[in-house]
Amino acid sequence: MMAAVLLIFCLALTALPVYAADELLGTVVDGSLLTDEDSAEVTVYPKARGSILAYGTGGLSIAGKRLVKLTGTTAAYRNVSQVQVTMYLQRLISGSWKHVLTMGPKINYNTNTVSNANTYSVTGGYYYRARGMHTAISGSTSESTPSYSNGIWVS
Repeated sequence: MMAAVLLIFCLALTALPVYAADELLGTVVDGSLLTDEDSAEVTVYPKARGSILAYGTGGLSIAGKRLVKLTGTTAAYRNVSQVQVTMYLQRLISGSWKHVLTMGPKINYNTNTVSNANTYSVTGGYYYRARGMHTAISGSTSESTPSYSNGIWVS
């Protein structure tokens, strides 16, 4: 009997903790699915087909212990005056996405594409996502589209 009580006591002390990731996994917050994947990437196309902006891509991936790699690309149909990509790292806090940092804008001139990437140290125990703004400019015409990746858990 004493051994059974001791066994129950030991099991109670070694129970696995429940993290917020377990509770929120699979839910959608402001258009982003919360996942347990190591990376999330999205490619977006302008809603109204324009004449210069082809697409934008944004992504986030685990790059090490509490490190994430933020990436973004903007592409135009042809060479234009400017192509721009600005990426934002966001963290889920109390049910809403909060700004952590901004990467860019990175601008390339007289070409049809621009890309940017960097690795950042983050606080563990949160979901993160990449938000982007993709812009192409030709003369007085400017076309833009936002991008939002799914959320990934950083432990």
